[in-house]
Amino acid sequence: MFSSICKNCGRIAKQLIAQLAIIFYLTGCSPSGEGGEFILAGTTTTDVPEVTLMVDSTTVGVNDDVLLGWSAYNVSDCMASGDWSGSKGVAGQELIQALTEDSTFTITCSGNSESVSETVSVTVAGGTVPPTVLMSASPTSLLYGGSTTLNWISTNANSCSASDGWTGAVNTSGSRTIDSLTSNTRFSLSCTGAGGTTTEWVDISVGAPAPAIPPVVNLSASPMSIAYNGSHNLTWSTSNADSCIASGSWSGIKAVSGTSTRNNQKVDKTYTLTCTGAGGTSSDTVSVTVAAPPPTLSFSASPATVNQNGSTTLSWDSSGTTDCAASGDWSGNRAVSGSLLVSGLTTDSQFSLVCNGPGGSVSDTVNVAVVLNSTGTALLSWAPPTENEDNTTLTDLAGYRIYYGVSSGNYSAPIVIDNPGLSSYLLENLASATWYFSMTAVNSSGAESVKSLEVSKTIN
Repeated sequence: MFSSICKNCGRIAKQLIAQLAIIFYLTGCSPSGEGGEFILAGTTTTDVPEVTLMVDSTTVGVNDDVLLGWSAYNVSDCMASGDWSGSKGVAGQELIQALTEDSTFTITCSGNSESVSETVSVTVAGGTVPPTVLMSASPTSLLYGGSTTLNWISTNANSCSASDGWTGAVNTSGSRTIDSLTSNTRFSLSCTGAGGTTTEWVDISVGAPAPAIPPVVNLSASPMSIAYNGSHNLTWSTSNADSCIASGSWSGIKAVSGTSTRNNQKVDKTYTLTCTGAGGTSSDTVSVTVAAPPPTLSFSASPATVNQNGSTTLSWDSSGTTDCAASGDWSGNRAVSGSLLVSGLTTDSQFSLVCNGPGGSVSDTVNVAVVLNSTGTALLSWAPPTENEDNTTLTDLAGYRIYYGVSSGNYSAPIVIDNPGLSSYLLENLASATWYFSMTAVNSSGAESVKSLEVSKTIN
């Protein structure tokens, strides 16, 4: 009857009934004023536990409140369950606020080793309540590449889905750390329930990136000076680099750090390594000095065996040289390659040649054998002169003249020797007689010295 007047009137009426029931229970008075218990309809006066639970309205709108009132008899304690909870007194009232869905309220009271329950139901009219979403981030302003933690909680939602700066299904409440943010980002969360879908978001502000650091490249060679055809190692390391490429005396894409062995090096080398990163491009260069190749020399005499007074041709060829010098049975400076006809060989001869170059020196020797005649020969030997007739140093000796005949002081046409390096000469095919010999020295101008002392030999 109360609820037919107005909602508040019904609530007041029920509240009054509950309060009256509590008063009558506590005072032991009946409505008629006589002593004894207040007896509601349907109750008895036995010691069996009894409880009455009332609600001011069984149908309310979304987010409306309801007032519950209850009283119990022959009990010692009461406990709420359903859509309310906790220990309750044997009589009382409680305001349940902001109902959003149909609810059931139960109270169970115990006494005298028995228990009794009472339940009331409230219908929430006007549809379901849309989800609520609370979302936050900490911090919301970051340095470039920084992190933030998202926190969220929802009500009246069965599922939630992330979008924008994050994606995928997420729990209806929770937290997540987002790392390495490089730009301003919005994180959105949509939660869905019976009442629809609600979306919330937070915006994260990200600072500008720090200026990129240029790459640093360190390239070294060990050793930096090597012998001809030798080897060396290249070692390199970098920082702030993503890729490297070689140039100069090597090529190709290289790792940002490493080593490389370079073998059989014959010329000077220059190696460059250029590396690139977010901060730009840098390079380093190292040079390796390779020693000059050792000189080579090919030296021969043809023929290597001659008769007395015979001739041979000396031939030589060198590489990696700048000059050559003769010694042994020839002398003087020589070109780095060439040939020379040597005549009038009377004894076994040895010819040596030394050639010099940036890579060192090289030498070789050839021997020429002379086959001597058994008769009719005369071997003349002498010491090459070192002074002119005026006692000055002789510097331009060009050769010799040998005079001979069968009468002392009476000589035939001389034998001309144009090799100043000779110190002996074999005359052959001499007839049986006593032969007389004398010789002169000739300089480069053609001037001839006085004749030497005469010597003789008898051929039988």
